Amino acid sequence: MANLRAAGVAFEPAQAPAGALDGCAIEAPVRLASVTVGIRRVALNAKPLLGCAFALQFSDYVKNLLAPLGAGTMGASLVAIDTGPGYECRGRNHDNGAKLSAHAKGLALDVGAFVFSDGRKIAVDAQPDAQSTAYVRGLRTAACGWFTTVLGPGSDLYHASHLHFDIERHGSNGGYRICQ
Repeated sequence: MANLRAAGVAFEPAQAPAGALDGCAIEAPVRLASVTVGIRRVALNAKPLLGCAFALQFSDYVKNLLAPLGAGTMGASLVAIDTGPGYECRGRNHDNGAKLSAHAKGLALDVGAFVFSDGRKIAVDAQPDAQSTAYVRGLRTAACGWFTTVLGPGSDLYHASHLHFDIERHGSNGGYRICQ
């Protein structure tokens, strides 16, 4: 949490709700409110509940990629991100009989839209112009360097309307990445 504070991240320590499925747990839970980028704050409107390690990783992504790419591509400052709740005690793809989702460990976040200082709101699943499409395409491609899983429109029906980012370890040595 000291690293989050030092990085200019506004958050509140939190308690994870009790989970109905065996294995749901979140290490060092925090509610992520905003990330400072230069002199501006980028708000996370839903104040998602995340594990501290994931909150730090996502904040780094906002500060070092989403905001600068937005300023360069969109010509406006990123001011807010529409997200899901973060932590959810559930199986993958909302199937409680499936392997636990990274959301059930506080290691994942879904992002639906980006809001800019000029009032534009760019949805992950419907960009109105080439500029917005370039922004979403660029941030999605680069996300594969920050996260172990990146899913979104075109990967499957469950991710048709949003981008899913997580840092869950995959493969026998933990080095496998899923970028779709």
